[in-house]
Amino acid sequence: MNWIVVTVIAAFVQNLRFTLQKNINKKVSTFASSYVRFAFACPFAIALFFIYFQDTTIIAQALSNDKFIIYFISASISQIIFTFIMLYLFQFSNFIIGTSLSKTEVIQIVALELVLFGDTLSFLATTGVIISTIGIIIFSVKNLNLFIKNLFSKTTIIGIITGFFLGLSVVLYRGATLSLTEFDSKFEKALCTLFFGVTFQTMLMTIYICLFERGEFKKLYEHRYQCLTAGFCSFVGTLSWFYAFSLIQSSFVRALGQIELLFSYFSSTLFFKEKVKLIEIIGILIFVTGVTIMLVFK
Repeated sequence: MNWIVVTVIAAFVQNLRFTLQKNINKKVSTFASSYVRFAFACPFAIALFFIYFQDTTIIAQALSNDKFIIYFISASISQIIFTFIMLYLFQFSNFIIGTSLSKTEVIQIVALELVLFGDTLSFLATTGVIISTIGIIIFSVKNLNLFIKNLFSKTTIIGIITGFFLGLSVVLYRGATLSLTEFDSKFEKALCTLFFGVTFQTMLMTIYICLFERGEFKKLYEHRYQCLTAGFCSFVGTLSWFYAFSLIQSSFVRALGQIELLFSYFSSTLFFKEKVKLIEIIGILIFVTGVTIMLVFK
């Protein structure tokens, strides 16, 4: 399947998961809401893994690959660190600046893939990535005066660090997927990475909740059907991301994947009749221009 189709599917499903989590977040702690994306995706990942492979020796085979172990554990921890920093970012009144700058993850992915894997992009493809990122930042902030005013604030630094850990997790997950050279199918590589990644993350975050937020388990159980739906969306979305990473460089995948924000925007304007702002249209046009350049000159 074409990486563009897989990426759009991943972005669309992720937008659904975000929408569901927003509702869940009103009923549980923010960390517990984040926990949903891992813990409730885990049963689906485990089920598909064993149904597909029907052979437990696959686990030992994957764990005999030192590169894979290093990559998926490092990626899992990086993603959890990203989650913690993002939660910390929400404590600031001008958190929107930081969250918008976390979108620089795509530009940072280009640098990380060059350093870690030696992957390079053409000049025009890199230009397209940068332009699309600028478009998403403009679209996210919606107030350029506020953005410029807070450009050198603490939230700016935290936002860029957030983008770094998100970008690092993406690149490391791609490394984990590609390191599974013993698998012929790219789908099998993606599924195996998903299985180990989400299981490891669920274990770590379960320990944290047991130690610090044990009361949240009861709330999660009370809203288990909503959590399962969000978890299923997370499962489908993450598997799609990982499969796309096996097809092409993650910088292309994540750049196009920012389309999820447009899905969210169009759904809010369609269902909630929110007024369209000129700055949002400008941001969308810049994003589309950047993605077009990237796709043409990749």
